[in-house]
Amino acid sequence: MANADYNKLLQDYVNAPYDVLLAVANDSLAKVMPVFNELADDGNGAGIVLPFICTALAVDGKFTELEYKFIKDLLEIDQSYDYFREVVQNYYSAEWINAVDGLIDSCPDELKTALLSFCLAFVSVDEKISKEENAFIAKLMA
Repeated sequence: MANADYNKLLQDYVNAPYDVLLAVANDSLAKVMPVFNELADDGNGAGIVLPFICTALAVDGKFTELEYKFIKDLLEIDQSYDYFREVVQNYYSAEWINAVDGLIDSCPDELKTALLSFCLAFVSVDEKISKEENAFIAKLMA
């Protein structure tokens, strides 16, 4: 992808309203969960999708109230901000970034596109993409 196209893609996500980002995340989740459910030993792919969510939220080292609202709205889970912050902080590492990158690289293109959209919605929800988030998305796309 050309640099100008990549920058436009990021800007389009940053400019998207909250409801649009939530719809993108819901749509992407609906596409990936059947595959992840099939891959999971127990039939529940949540453990496979969780690293994508948490790593995307953790990569910039911040967990905002808006990101908290987004994850609650998406997953319809009623846990406290502190609970989610603690979970997300566990994914703040190069090891998790590399693990998520390796997993996305092993996916077929259609699933990869859905996962990229999913991650982009998370990194964009606070209306900015940090250099760390940019590097994370670029790594996933490479």
